[in-house]
Amino acid sequence: MNLVPAIGEVNGDRSNFTFTDLGEKPYQYGQCQMVIDFKSKKVQPSSETRGFIARTYFYMNKTYGVPISKKQRKLFEVWDKQYPPSDWEKERTSQIIAMRPH
Repeated sequence: MNLVPAIGEVNGDRSNFTFTDLGEKPYQYGQCQMVIDFKSKKVQPSSETRGFIARTYFYMNKTYGVPISKKQRKLFEVWDKQYPPSDWEKERTSQIIAMRPH
């Protein structure tokens, strides 16, 4: 559930920087709506992906014990509520659940 397509350059630049809301307009990567602040090591994903990112981290935390800092958890909780799952995400999740062994 945590593997998603990514643009190599953006993924490499993002590194393991902390997610945040920088309040900036994306411009660095053309049509890819990502802002990376290299100095502060922070990343602002597009508004369309914020909820999905939050739910992916919650899944990884619950299923595999991947740690989430308190600050990131608070941000992800906001994003989860502010950006609810799209129809596509709901369908994707349903298909993943259906494929699991029972």
